[in-house]
Amino acid sequence: MDVKIQTEPFDARFPNVNQTKRCWQNYYDYSKCVAAKGEEFAPCRRFMKAYMTLCPNEWIEKWDVQKDEAVAKMRFHFETATTSKAGPRKGMIMINRGVQGKLQVDTPSFLKYTRHGMQPHLVPEVATGINTLPPITRIQIEDFLDERDLEKRSFKSLREFARLGEDMVVLDTLDPTIIARTARSAEKHMGIDSEGGVRRLVPTAFAQAVNQLDPDVVVAPADFVHDAQPSLTQGKRISKSVARSIRWLDDMLAGVAHAAVLAPVMGSLSPELRAASVQALSTRSNIAGYVFSDVALAPSDRLWALQQSLPQLDATKLRCMAGASAPDMALRAVLNGVDLVDSSYAYAVTEQGWASAYTLKGADMPAHVDLWAKSMADDFGPLVAGCTCTTCSTHSRAYVHHLLNAHEMLATVLLQAHNLYWYQHFFVQIRQSLSCGSLAEDAAAFFEHYGPSAFEELDRVAEQTCSPTTKVQHQRHA
Repeated sequence: MDVKIQTEPFDARFPNVNQTKRCWQNYYDYSKCVAAKGEEFAPCRRFMKAYMTLCPNEWIEKWDVQKDEAVAKMRFHFETATTSKAGPRKGMIMINRGVQGKLQVDTPSFLKYTRHGMQPHLVPEVATGINTLPPITRIQIEDFLDERDLEKRSFKSLREFARLGEDMVVLDTLDPTIIARTARSAEKHMGIDSEGGVRRLVPTAFAQAVNQLDPDVVVAPADFVHDAQPSLTQGKRISKSVARSIRWLDDMLAGVAHAAVLAPVMGSLSPELRAASVQALSTRSNIAGYVFSDVALAPSDRLWALQQSLPQLDATKLRCMAGASAPDMALRAVLNGVDLVDSSYAYAVTEQGWASAYTLKGADMPAHVDLWAKSMADDFGPLVAGCTCTTCSTHSRAYVHHLLNAHEMLATVLLQAHNLYWYQHFFVQIRQSLSCGSLAEDAAAFFEHYGPSAFEELDRVAEQTCSPTTKVQHQRHA
């Protein structure tokens, strides 16, 4: 915006020779005007012209920095009434977008899973039609590094690119469903596998990209150990990963202008190194929350790592967990005090050609309904009795069974819409049970009804070798 600098005319509000107050008042009025009407609103320029004429440049620069820091702090807010450091809790995430209003997500909840910025099998028009889903979406930067390193890419707003509307956007580095990784990190960069080879993610460059992509929340890069072998829980490798991750976190905190920064909790299976990671994080008050991303570990080890670190962390901050997407694992995470998990499990169920049917209290419901089964061919009931999702309201089991056998893409669209809706329904039940104080009893009934293996087959999307449209029905049901 071009502003002609010239002497400001007399202002009766400031009759004295000293114009310091006038300088500040016009700067404040301009900021308030832009927040209410936007930068293109012509009357705001009068205040801008006045303060640029009256104020020293160093004052303006200092106020701009202070304003940016204040906006970053006010933009993201998490609150919970529970002060205990472990155990289930209800909370609320709020994002303040100024003139666009505020956005709220009740917790415990989940992040909508995406690949290349899109929810699997759902175009934006269909995804936005499932209006019961939480307005919070997870995107990973590795999806956009196939052709070149981060420093050679130009970006625009993630919300605009992925057509996310008013959704809260969480930007992470890696897809939590992919655990077979070969890229290794070095002192100054994080290694990421891609179809074009190993890409280098430099934390300072990532921070600059974050400022262009403009997510609401960003997860700091970390030196993850992609190995579950016990031999790696001791020695220099894990110690280096903790130290590097803290340095990279500091680079992000220094370079990110507006997004709230979440810090990965490191240390693998070493109690001492997990304690060292937590201790380092406790000295950094400007982080917005914590992320547990030990996806390479076995599910039982991931829970152990969570339980090892949670009691030492600030209970007022947000807690997220990757690799806890399966309903039984997600419920255990919530019982331990996690606020957000990823939702890739709904995609895994869709890839198998199944419909989710699990409920928190069991209620004699199976975990899933297999739409490939021959018995579905003449079953004209909804996918799950009593479900009110778009798929169950307008289509039958027989129809989806036919679509699967005909290799129609619509099959996965309808299944994904149902499975996401049902996953959200599961978390609604969790929050209701938590409000009633019966979550421990309901969780015990859930584990007893479904047993330890009901969700094991679909625990990781990475283990799914093909999609329903490439499967042959008789090969799965002899």
